Amino acid sequence: MSTAARQTRSASEEERRGRCLVVGYDRGEGSRRAVSWAASQLAPDDKLVLVHACRPLHAPPSPLSSEHERHALGKALFDELLLEGGDALLETTFHTELADADPVSALTRAALEHGAEAIVVGHEPHSRLHTAVGTVTGTLLEQAPVPVTVVPRSALTT
Repeated sequence: MSTAARQTRSASEEERRGRCLVVGYDRGEGSRRAVSWAASQLAPDDKLVLVHACRPLHAPPSPLSSEHERHALGKALFDELLLEGGDALLETTFHTELADADPVSALTRAALEHGAEAIVVGHEPHSRLHTAVGTVTGTLLEQAPVPVTVVPRSALTT
């Protein structure tokens, strides 16, 4: 098969597959805006991957909860989002993932696994401590294998 034929086939396979965005969800208002914004950017045949990371970025998991309990909480957060989600989310093909990992690891793995074109996160104001140690967004900007879109606080939700 010629190179041109392979490129044409690859392009048509890409078109059939549709676009994919990975969104970090932690129940915060910023992540809700990110989900809403990302869903509004996609066509019904595109894919939205919602990822909840069960561990914090700069700390070990709480010794007061098991992996099973962290996953149960994550499932409840997704259920709540779906009950309260807007039309854009419900009109989009979406997939939810719970990861017993920190947010950066979970989001970068999901982006690679699903062939995402970008990772979308919300923005929340942070304390001086977060600014000093680093945030999920800052670390993603340094380590993500795909572009990172940060939805600002001023973004309108649908």
